[in-house]
Amino acid sequence: MQGDSETFDVRFRNEGSETINVAPKTMAAPDSFYVIDEDWITISPANVDVEPGMEQDFKVEVNVPEDAESGEYEGLIVFTDDVYSYEYEGPGYIQENTAPQYVNVMCLGISVPVRPKIELQTSYISDSIEPGEEYVYEIKIKNVAGKDVTIDPEVTNNGCYYFPYIEPAFSDDVIEISAPSVIKTGEITKMTIRVPVPEDASGTYSGLIEMNADGEENDGSVPQINLEFTVSKQPSVPYVKTFTTTTADPITITVSADGYNSGSSVRVSPKKEEARLKVNLKFNSNPVNMNLVEKTQSGYVYSQWYNFPVWSIEDDSNYESNGVNAETYKVSGAIGTWELTILPENANGFSYSITVGDSEKKLKKN
Repeated sequence: MQGDSETFDVRFRNEGSETINVAPKTMAAPDSFYVIDEDWITISPANVDVEPGMEQDFKVEVNVPEDAESGEYEGLIVFTDDVYSYEYEGPGYIQENTAPQYVNVMCLGISVPVRPKIELQTSYISDSIEPGEEYVYEIKIKNVAGKDVTIDPEVTNNGCYYFPYIEPAFSDDVIEISAPSVIKTGEITKMTIRVPVPEDASGTYSGLIEMNADGEENDGSVPQINLEFTVSKQPSVPYVKTFTTTTADPITITVSADGYNSGSSVRVSPKKEEARLKVNLKFNSNPVNMNLVEKTQSGYVYSQWYNFPVWSIEDDSNYESNGVNAETYKVSGAIGTWELTILPENANGFSYSITVGDSEKKLKKN
């Protein structure tokens, strides 16, 4: 990091028959984009004689200045002036234009990362939203810069729509953001994202929230928030499954509603309602009373430590879950045509199974 230092050792061995004077120096690596400044490197001893067969340890200290630009720096540490010699017979070769190839040399690479200014609880919001509803999300922000940081969050699609015929579900200016303009050193604060979905909205929206920290262009030190919204209404027409039976065996129907919602972890309102399925059955076009014999709830629970930074976790909100509500019905069987209708409410999806016959009796017979 800028302002940090690192020290490592290099061992030089004289494999010749004469004493060598070793005076290490830092040089630019050929074709490097970011060249290591000689002032960053201190080598000791700076000058020493190494006798034949002897080894000499050198200590290399790297000091990256506070104002160093982030990047991948490359350089060479040349221990002696010995270079490879080549013979070129071609008359067009100009030796003066070729960089010397040193014999006793090591390559040095220094990666100077971008020093972060802020950290976000999450950098991604994905949710299914309905037209005419207002959705509110809260994301925690932490100042890790070691000094006060100003922010001015701004929504932009940033060229997310690559084809002119793909229109976003709504414009960027629909989204409202509330956040403090200054975050003090080490402070954890909240940013509120409000999405009042237009009545006529449909389709998808993809965008970014640029934090505009300290009023500077983002050099990678400040994370963005990716927004992905799918606008759709809850279905008003049920799913229809028609099936026929050739025996009068009893019928068992199980339906399961998927209540998983990826945006619920930072969504403040509206709260996600329990997923339900409205199930009806007809036989030869006549309604049939269904006997509910079993109702189960199952789910997968995981700790928010998995995808949220530790500093953003509160004691009462360590867990997230996605769940499935299942219901099992039984009806007396008959030979004919059946029609099963399923209307989901607050469900991302659902599944069903239809079993004709008593599986337990069949197992006993076998």
